[in-house]
Amino acid sequence: FRVLLSDRSTHAIFEKGMETIPSESVCYPAKLVHGHIVDLVEQEIGTIFYPDLPYEQEENPRAGNHYNCPIVTSYPEVIRANMDVLRERNIRYLNPFLPMHKPDVLAKKLAEVFASWGVTRQEATDAVREGMAEQARFREDMRAMGEKTVRDLRAQGKIGIVLAGRPYHADPEVHHGIPDMITGLGFAVLTEDSIAGEGILERPIRSVDQWTYHARLYEAAAYVAQAPELEMVQLNSFGCGLDAVTTDQVQEILEASGKMYTLLKIDEVSSLGAARIRIRSLKAAIEERAKTGKAPVPGRPYRLERRPFTREMKKTHTLVAPQMSPVHFELISAALNRSGYRVEILDKAGPADVETGLKYVNNDACYPSILVVGQLIHALQSGRFDPDACTLMITQTGGACRATNYVAFLRKALQDAGYGQVPVLSLSVQGIETNPGFRFSAGLLIRVVRALVLGDLLQTALLRVRPYEKEPGGADRLYRTWLDACADFLNPPPGRRRRMGYRTLVRGIVSAFTTFDFDKSRRKPRVGLVGEILVKFHPDANNHAVDVIESEGCEACVPGLLDFFLYSFRSGIWKVRHMGAPLLSAVVGHAAIGFLESMRGPVRTALRRSGLFAVPPRIEQLATMARKVLSLGNASGEGWFLTAEMLELIGSDVPNIICAQPFACLPNHVTGKGMIREIRRLYPQANIVPVDYDPGASEVNQLNRIKLMIAACVHGQDPPVSPSVQDAL
Repeated sequence: FRVLLSDRSTHAIFEKGMETIPSESVCYPAKLVHGHIVDLVEQEIGTIFYPDLPYEQEENPRAGNHYNCPIVTSYPEVIRANMDVLRERNIRYLNPFLPMHKPDVLAKKLAEVFASWGVTRQEATDAVREGMAEQARFREDMRAMGEKTVRDLRAQGKIGIVLAGRPYHADPEVHHGIPDMITGLGFAVLTEDSIAGEGILERPIRSVDQWTYHARLYEAAAYVAQAPELEMVQLNSFGCGLDAVTTDQVQEILEASGKMYTLLKIDEVSSLGAARIRIRSLKAAIEERAKTGKAPVPGRPYRLERRPFTREMKKTHTLVAPQMSPVHFELISAALNRSGYRVEILDKAGPADVETGLKYVNNDACYPSILVVGQLIHALQSGRFDPDACTLMITQTGGACRATNYVAFLRKALQDAGYGQVPVLSLSVQGIETNPGFRFSAGLLIRVVRALVLGDLLQTALLRVRPYEKEPGGADRLYRTWLDACADFLNPPPGRRRRMGYRTLVRGIVSAFTTFDFDKSRRKPRVGLVGEILVKFHPDANNHAVDVIESEGCEACVPGLLDFFLYSFRSGIWKVRHMGAPLLSAVVGHAAIGFLESMRGPVRTALRRSGLFAVPPRIEQLATMARKVLSLGNASGEGWFLTAEMLELIGSDVPNIICAQPFACLPNHVTGKGMIREIRRLYPQANIVPVDYDPGASEVNQLNRIKLMIAACVHGQDPPVSPSVQDAL
């Protein structure tokens, strides 16, 4: 092999690849990759090896998991899809998904990747073993040097700064010389991996500790908290969504022992003025503390004392849940109430909820977390619920996306708002937390799945006929009638027997909407709506995108919610085949998919017979579509499923698509914005507009992006801008 590496990062390297970056809000380290690829191409490289790494090695068995961040995991996919130079120069680009946490499987995969070069399985096994041994020696050297530095600081009465971040923060172009600036002020500089051990941190902590570098960061913070000669400064790249989780947690760990917390935000701007001011302020505070001899004042303990939802609470507590999808959640609420729970879904999310979320949630967190937490805290503050007689219920994905930590955001908000006594019930397929008072019985599980299926059916039927209704409001009234019927089916009123069975109910819905009086003489242009799950389904989160589509004379097409769960189980099967996951994951995945599809079977049959409605594709069909564009290893957040939804819409003659996503959503950098260029290359008729949603986003800007997309490619004329929008402009 002749191996070449791109030169060390420089701003010139960054500028080389700027025009190929699909998402302007992705972190600077990701943006730099584009320039490095151009640099390698200019060196006339014939093969580029840039693997996707979903997991790191398991460094700390006490942590919940050992994921990489979604960008580290999947950014090679973005490079392949957006850098045409790779195709134009006929460069062999290798970006396999590799299991760094499974040495045997890693060796097998590497042998497959480099088989053309004659690499054998034994050679790959030897190489992996030697590489990991060298990495272990490197870590030992780092720890030894860290221990020596701490001893020297203690002996000399000096102070050291642990400059904590991720591995790429060691790149001089990324940190812009901050370590040199700190040493110039008289401090020693240490990295977090030079002091982070295992077992220093008191667990469990509030955050779900599931990323390898985060676990190391928390252990380092716990070490600094009990070391008088050390302080910590955390580096945070703009656009790093995961640091909305880590920064709060590190601050809590440090302040629990009275330590100061300093955060430096960095991006492509190299000016160190603000960073220098922060470090000088830290130095002044250290010197003042030393001069006065005041001992640090401990803050609130950082160890989580979780209050579970108990069996007794089931009898006395109201379960309060945030809104995500009005049609689905109303039915899920009915399904849960049938099992003896008292569930209340918060109907709408308004400006007061957003303001509350901004007050109590790290503002670098994504829009859904701000919206959801704000809705729940505002509901408590309104006096609508008794804090001593309610439990807040929230879903928890369990994947590498920061959505797993919505529950952590919520617990912090409850503490800060003065409602620390309120329990939080997290619902997760992976069972991340256990609550004695809640369990998914077979009956409840069937009802919840039927609620999802019926919600998808009602959404499909309503959106198909409403743009063509002859009597205004008629479709909504029909929808409301059948929504009530579905709720009664899932939770019959006391003393009343069910009026109809599940299959009869499904046929009744399809028949009612098929015979509904609407204009069948024409078909309006259709516009699809896909994206992050909450922003896609929550009208208040996407500023009523469906209403906008219909007001512009189009028909909205919104894929259903059940497919998201099918995608999750399908991804588990992929991990068994490619990541060395336990075989049981595949068994469970196949069984779950079979069960969910059996529940949807009557709907599929009824829709097909109607001849009016689109029949939802099976998950394997979606997976086959997605493989044309990206790997099924992209499983963070909406993952490959988001790309598959866009492809399925295009294949169903719906080329006009709104891709709705929270601002700086990490998975959507890859499988949303990151795949649009490749989709357009394969399907030139694709007319996709990505729209970012967050508390500070301009609603006028969002509206006009949608109007421009509809006008330019559907109407073929200038966008019809309403007077109110014109005034705002």
